[in-house]
Amino acid sequence: MMKLRLFPAERMGTDFPWMSWAIGWLAMLKALLWLAYEPVMPEEILRLLGFKYLLAAIPLIVCGVGLWNRGRWAAWGLLVLAAADLIFLLFVPQSFSACLVDSEVQIFSVMLSGIMLICAGPAGDVLILLSAVVMFRETRRENRG
Repeated sequence: MMKLRLFPAERMGTDFPWMSWAIGWLAMLKALLWLAYEPVMPEEILRLLGFKYLLAAIPLIVCGVGLWNRGRWAAWGLLVLAAADLIFLLFVPQSFSACLVDSEVQIFSVMLSGIMLICAGPAGDVLILLSAVVMFRETRRENRG
């Protein structure tokens, strides 16, 4: 059985695959960023989004750490979670507006909306899906260290 370390030292080495490092952090941000932001939306949609984020938070953190430990299971988990998030968006398209930040200062709206779209929205899910080939190339099966 593979020992799972929260912050493996080799992830900071220059030979560690940068995409695995970045996708691991993206998973962490997707899991935790929603705690700091509450969009202005109808209560029913907010409640639904809250349940979605609560259900996905622990698996995202575990898979992000697992990817840093180069576990293939973590790559599969992140792909499934990203696909599920995009499917959720298809069934509840109103949830897309939760990623858009409204501010009186236009540049803040654009910057913060971009951050939310990448870190907690569909753009981040697409990035995870696009990185599938690299994640599988840089991970290993549990029995074949």
